[in-house]
Amino acid sequence: MNNTFRAQCQCGQLAVSFAHAPVAQLVCHCRDCQTISGLPYANVAFFKTEERCAQGQFKAIDMKGGSGKPKQYRRCSKCNDFVYATVDVLTGLLGVAADKLGPPYEFKPMAHVWTSEKAPEVEIPSGVFQFPKAPPFRPGKQ
Repeated sequence: MNNTFRAQCQCGQLAVSFAHAPVAQLVCHCRDCQTISGLPYANVAFFKTEERCAQGQFKAIDMKGGSGKPKQYRRCSKCNDFVYATVDVLTGLLGVAADKLGPPYEFKPMAHVWTSEKAPEVEIPSGVFQFPKAPPFRPGKQ
């Protein structure tokens, strides 16, 4: 497979690759993303899961999402860098840390989500779609 989009950890041991562009790109302000990323929000690109898209060993951090269903953040087992997440409510998609994706990828968010948990110092530009919790649509579905 000639992959077009690739994200990897700092040491390169954990990576995900996709032949197709992301189906959705969101800025997530939830407390879990804040905790995992160490930042006030996370830029996330959602890709359709492809066969053998993930390579390398990871440490899983299990949490419960806002839907009440499980989600799992995956960090490199060697350098501890966060690379991607699986969210049970988003079956068939991987949420990839956008800052880990190399060219030709360019982050173009469609909306800011979980703004009810936004850090006070963060200002969201006017005219941008915002949702206090999850968006009213499922990324990747029409």
